[in-house]
Amino acid sequence: VPGDAIARVIGKAGAGLKNIREHSGVKLVVQPDSSEDRSAKRRVDVIGSPMGVGAAIGQMLQSVAYQQLGPVQAAILVPNKSVGMIIGRGGERLKTVRETTGVRILVEREPVNNPTTGEAERTVIMQGEPLAIGNAVSLGLGGGRLGVVLRHGSLPMTGVGAGFVCGGMLPAAGGTRLGGQGTGMLLGAMGAAANEVHPMPDAPDAIQIHLVIPGKLTGAIVGKQGANIQQMASQCGCKLSVTARTSDTNRRVVCIGTFAKVQAAQQLVQSAALMACESSGVDPNSLLTTTAIFWIPKELSGAVIGKQGTTLGTVREQANVRIVFAKEEARDLRPCTISGTLQNILQAETLIFNILLHEHASKGPKRPRALGQEPGDEQRRHPAESTKLLVPARAAGAIIGRQGAGLARLREDNGIKVDMLKQDQAPHWLEDRVVILQGPDRNRQNAAVAILQQTFSPDQTQGMLKLLVTHQEAGAIIGKQGSTLKQIRERSGLSVQVQRDDVMGERLVTSQGPAASLASVLQLLFQAIAGSPPTEP
Repeated sequence: VPGDAIARVIGKAGAGLKNIREHSGVKLVVQPDSSEDRSAKRRVDVIGSPMGVGAAIGQMLQSVAYQQLGPVQAAILVPNKSVGMIIGRGGERLKTVRETTGVRILVEREPVNNPTTGEAERTVIMQGEPLAIGNAVSLGLGGGRLGVVLRHGSLPMTGVGAGFVCGGMLPAAGGTRLGGQGTGMLLGAMGAAANEVHPMPDAPDAIQIHLVIPGKLTGAIVGKQGANIQQMASQCGCKLSVTARTSDTNRRVVCIGTFAKVQAAQQLVQSAALMACESSGVDPNSLLTTTAIFWIPKELSGAVIGKQGTTLGTVREQANVRIVFAKEEARDLRPCTISGTLQNILQAETLIFNILLHEHASKGPKRPRALGQEPGDEQRRHPAESTKLLVPARAAGAIIGRQGAGLARLREDNGIKVDMLKQDQAPHWLEDRVVILQGPDRNRQNAAVAILQQTFSPDQTQGMLKLLVTHQEAGAIIGKQGSTLKQIRERSGLSVQVQRDDVMGERLVTSQGPAASLASVLQLLFQAIAGSPPTEP
């Protein structure tokens, strides 16, 4: 860490380091200053799980680079034995991290020695937006995919020495405490929140989230004549404002923009709030948990809640948060109030946003209106017939093709709409990408077979078919007392499985075998879903 910034990281009487430890559950060691030059860089060792390491170093970056606009460059020293995992076979993992986060990454060839232990280390140079670099660190060290919740302590411990990087905040060891200023907002003052809902911009992927902050911190976050909040809005690229003062002791920062920018804004606001605690007389421990209100278009509320609340329950369990979905409406939006640590809230928001994306994708290439846009006189459209396939992430490039040529060819050859979701749009599928096909039944079937064939490498004889279906489609595939599924197995000569448990409201159908046999399975599955008895392929 630059010598002139280390004091901000450590904080008064070590309060800054204590805060980082409590939020991330990692061990921090600031190495002694052996130089007389006060501007010389200081080494900070961070030891913990991959997600914890990224989160902890991320808070340091937010302290060091606060009010700095644009990309930054960070130097991270990692154990030499971990470099192979970061790069991956043939550089595949490194490429995935770059594509997922947008961060430029360079792994230097020559090792250096840890000055304390003598252990060989490699320097990893990362350049990008501060909030993206932290995600790259977590992913590179094996912390799963973006948007995937990893419980504290669920991964092996690792350690790095770092310049500065960025990430989110994880719950302190021992689990999430649902207390502090967040809980008070969970069930109260919702009427005031509804009154502060803003009109949505005419953008299909725009969202609106309100982040709750203690009222005492409002001045520090807004700044003189709004300077601070304007700078944060410019840095993250979205619209920010603060709700009017009410009888409630808390205020809300209104964040409007694309999903990634709104998530970045929430982290910037939380960082500014933590830095302002001491001067504002606020206990920083009160920010260990907080509350965010995700305003959901009312017509999509059912998809988020799920049958008998199952989808919302899945989000609640995976993200380890408390969620209340209120019935009241404002500007055709319903409030989904999420309480927990900020990192867990961000994970819950990611899961919910993916549900919204999937729901929009099922409605065809043209969306009726933006998320939360004021309703007009546009014609309502019925959801188009669609098919969802899971393909191995390693095969995604071959399917997409150079500059999207592969997807374009699939569209032209089959006369349908073909989309492949980005990894962070479906983070619950760790090793796969979701391909969505929309169009006539026969055309979708032909395209699905073509995509399936592209997942096979030249020397590969056995492959895997993965099809996502609704509960109703799963019932049609299984048939009365399993009769239809039995026929599919007999006529294809392959084992076909329908998973009992759903994932985000969908069930997974799988089969393994040669390409030609899997194509036959696909045809039989399409017949079953259409309500026709399976016939010989």
